Amino acid sequence: MAESGEDGAICVTSHPGFMAHLNRYVLDTYFQTPKLNWRRQPRPAGRNGRLSIEQYRLTAYRHFLEWILKGEKLGRGNRLVLPTCVVQVIRTTYPSQDGQYRGYQEELDSQDEL
Repeated sequence: MAESGEDGAICVTSHPGFMAHLNRYVLDTYFQTPKLNWRRQPRPAGRNGRLSIEQYRLTAYRHFLEWILKGEKLGRGNRLVLPTCVVQVIRTTYPSQDGQYRGYQEELDSQDEL
């Protein structure tokens, strides 16, 4: 799971706490918890009231960010780019059916995806 960047640095995916951000049960719980910074509470879009693969992927990104930020707020003019190795592991765990992915979107746009 560990990945070295071009500069030889080890990616955060090697941290023992990282795997929780991929766990479906953790993501299901996190998805259902009301968030102060979500304009509306999204609904599961998968079969039988479950999250879709895309929702798992987007929720994993968000869950990871909250872990890294430890309460720090992001917003317009204050963005954080996820490490490539994190994006790759999340995309491998929750792959797009067509292999196509979108880059960062503003919160209002991404809310429609959840």
